[in-house]
Amino acid sequence: MTKLSLFALAMFAGSLTLNAQKVDLDPYNFKFQYRNLPSTPLDTTYKTYSVKTDVSADIENAMTADAVSSKIILEGFSRVDRKGDVSISISVEDLIIEKYDIIENSTETKNKDGSVTKNYSYYVAVTYSIRGRADFYGRDGSELKKGMSLFSSSYNWNSSSYKTRSEASSYYYNNKRAIMNNLIRERINEAIGSINGHVNLYFGYPVTDINNYLWLIDNKKHPEYEAMNARWKALKLVLEGITANELSEDAKSKINEMIKYFDGLKTTYNKDEKADKKIRYACYYNNAQLYMILDMPDKAGIEGNGLITNDYDAKDGKRINEAAEALTALFTANHWNSRHFKK
Repeated sequence: MTKLSLFALAMFAGSLTLNAQKVDLDPYNFKFQYRNLPSTPLDTTYKTYSVKTDVSADIENAMTADAVSSKIILEGFSRVDRKGDVSISISVEDLIIEKYDIIENSTETKNKDGSVTKNYSYYVAVTYSIRGRADFYGRDGSELKKGMSLFSSSYNWNSSSYKTRSEASSYYYNNKRAIMNNLIRERINEAIGSINGHVNLYFGYPVTDINNYLWLIDNKKHPEYEAMNARWKALKLVLEGITANELSEDAKSKINEMIKYFDGLKTTYNKDEKADKKIRYACYYNNAQLYMILDMPDKAGIEGNGLITNDYDAKDGKRINEAAEALTALFTANHWNSRHFKK
């Protein structure tokens, strides 16, 4: 074989190695921010909210009604003392001890002489319940959303262990009021979190901080690694500068540049082999995430379909399509098409 033929063969083999270059994908994390839209949007003239809390005397000793009310926040609305456009009514009844037991535990210790020593310990086990609910009304007194129960049917509490039954019993009865107050505060703080979560899901515009990632080539020997990594470093600064109040035109432009870059890679790596499919997977996935950030769920759905057709982790395409459809429905319900605005 001639030297020229050998050279050509070597070049051909080199090109095969290049085309079959191993593809390692790693998630590259970033944070960004948007303003959630309500699932049950109210008339745009609704701008204020008020909170009224009724609690029993025992509850008041543990946490006052005013303290409960002050922790309820409907984001995107201004709080007023009374007669808000949205009125949140909270009621909490006494904590009830339903069952009290002293539980005996025993452990055995084997001594060096082969004998066995039995050790006993005791703790107090209490089953208790607490009832309460939250209701949401409009300024005309109409129910805006079905009210919610604030607590589970019952809860359990266990004390620390004591050497004797009488010590366990004495601890409980000597500290019963403090124990109950702690349980009341624990349950009510959970309920406050639940109320805030629900009322903002229904009607609010809460600022949401998101941790997300793009799939990028992490093999430094891959010919696309350096270009992709350089673009990513610049884009990450842009993405992490996005706030709930604004998605600037400059940010949109830079995100669209990255989308075009990934679109180009889909064409470059177009073979029906695993390495190329992995790169196309990353491109479709990343573009879907970027379109969602741009509040363009229709285009994110197209990328999701591309993931399914590409047939590499197609289940991600289905999840993206579901998220895109949910965002489209939210925009339709709100007659709005952005999650970046001042409120």
